[in-house]
This record gives sequence, structure tokens and C-alpha cells, in this order.
Amino acid sequence: MTTAAERAAQFAAWAGVRYPILNAPMADIAGPELAAAVSEAGGLGVLAADFYSADDIRRAVATVRRLTNKPFAVHVRAETLRPLDTAEVNRMNEALADLKMDLGAELTTPLPDFEVQFNALIELQVPFVYVSFGGLREEYVEKLQAAGIRMIAAATCLREVKVMRSAEADAIVVQGAEAGGPRLNFEVPDEAAQVGLLSLVGPAFRVATVPVIASGGLVTGAQAAAALVAGASAVELGTAFLRTTESRAHPALKAALPFLTDTAPGWEKTGSGRLTRARASGLPQALAGADIEAAPYPEMWTVMRSVELAARRENRDDLMEMPCGQGAPLVREGSAADVVERLVKECADAGVAL
Repeated sequence: MTTAAERAAQFAAWAGVRYPILNAPMADIAGPELAAAVSEAGGLGVLAADFYSADDIRRAVATVRRLTNKPFAVHVRAETLRPLDTAEVNRMNEALADLKMDLGAELTTPLPDFEVQFNALIELQVPFVYVSFGGLREEYVEKLQAAGIRMIAAATCLREVKVMRSAEADAIVVQGAEAGGPRLNFEVPDEAAQVGLLSLVGPAFRVATVPVIASGGLVTGAQAAAALVAGASAVELGTAFLRTTESRAHPALKAALPFLTDTAPGWEKTGSGRLTRARASGLPQALAGADIEAAPYPEMWTVMRSVELAARRENRDDLMEMPCGQGAPLVREGSAADVVERLVKECADAGVAL
């Protein structure tokens, strides 16, 4: 039986990094600056390319490589196999027509072409591809393996861990319900995907056969140490990096974090149709008050993406989705390097040397 420190050291050696620390792939927030800064600080930086075109990916990866020569990962969302339900899209667009007209927002935004994104990652020979919202089909896994690119995959329950193990993931992120942003579940309904991190890490460690990366509600070194002791080989933090200088989070979200309580980042589906932990805004409440039920993902995302971008442009925090985890009240300002340095020190103080 390995110790927490031994697992951490093994992960660091496997990933080619100094510390077993990742930043979460926060869409629109974890850009090349944050990914590179985390890698430079000794962790494994993650570039969130969720909504990037192939050219966007090329530019962002070039920026990461200009800022650091250390390993990094690029995150994309698994391909959506079912056809878009146009009736759901039309229903939501009709409900939001007046708002979209006021904001000058487009009716729909197409999802990025996964095949095009994937081919760009192969072309660029990125060190790690990180996929969520499901696994990759065998043909994609084989292409990654042929290119020598390692795959990190995400799960929210033990059943999904087993699926990702069968899909030949090289490491598995287990996302606890404390995490900010969308739930990454793909095999179970939302209700079954709300397992707390420390209840998930231990069982995942027993069955995964590959490194387990703990994610969800981790802000302090003591919390990270607990996850490592419970069976994780590495930790992933999202909310902890929101207020960093390299974060692309909107200033309104950065300013709101210190005033949130542990219950303030609640659940909503308005932004994308997926269950999402975020700071409450006026739009979900308005839709609920009008008895308008959010469409599922990705239909809701295609409708709401233009609203989100317009709300940021106009600084309308009442319309923005502000994802953050339950550790929000503990988040401090500083650089990404400050977060990594503090986490390493606090882990050591808690008895786990990284």
C-alpha cells in the first residue's frame, strides 16, 4: 500500500512535473496564461479549449509554449453524438427573444467540431489531452496512443471511473459535488452524480488502476492533503485559481468571491443545460419565475452562449453565469505561482510532502 507522498511523487514523475497539482479546465477562464503559469510553477497546467476552433487551439498552444517549456494539458469536451433537438432550441429562443434583442445577441451558437479540435491536438503533439462529458471512441484513443499523447479523463461516480478505465484513460479526474462549474457526468443522471469528493476518491483509487486526480472544493493545502491521503495521486483546483492575475474570470466574479458563503454557489442549469454550481444571478430566477424550464445540453448552450458573451461585454453580472465551487470564501488574490506555492507549503504542514 503506497503512502500519499509516494503516490504524489509517482504522479509527478509520470507527468514530468514537480508537483502533482493541476488547474481545472475552466472554460473561458483557464486560458494559455493560466495554464503556462501553473506549469511554470511546477504543476500541470491545463488549457481549457472547450469552445476553441482549430485555429484558436493553435494560437493558444503556441502561447503556452512561448511562456513555458514545461508539460501541459489541453481540455476538450467529448463529442456529442446525438443530433441537436431543434424544437428545444426554438422553444428557448422564443422565450429569450426580447432579451436577445436588447443585448444584440445571436440566436444560436454552433458547438465546435470535435473532430477538427481533436485533429489539431494530434497535429500539435500536445503532451496531454484531457476530455470530459464522456469518453473517447476507440479510434480517437488509438490515435492518441499512436502519437504518444496521454489521455486524462473525468468521472463523477464509481461507475464512470470504471468506464474511463475501460476506455484506457492514463489518469482519471474524479469530480466531487463540491466543484464549481458543470457536473461532468455522462453515465448517470444528475442526482446520482452528486457524490462528495472524499466519498469518491477512496473507491476510485481501489478500482482505477491508473492515477486518480481529486477535484472539487479544494482550496487549501489541508484539503488537498486529505484527498491525497484518501487515495488520490494528484489534486486539481479550479476555484482557487479564479482570482489569480492569470485567470480570465470576469472582474465581477473575482470581486464577488470573498463575499460568498459555502452555500452561495448553488445549482442551476440556465447557462448550458447541465447542472452547474455557480453564484446565483437574476436570469435563472427570472426563467424559473416564468415557469420556463431550461433545455438540456447542448441545446441550452447553443441558445445561451451568445447571451453569456454579450453579458460579459456589457458587464451585466445579473445575466452572467458565474461558476465557482463551495471553497469560494477561502480564495485569495495573487498569482498562480502563489497558489501553487501556498498549496505545497500547507500540504507539508498537514503532513503530506509534495
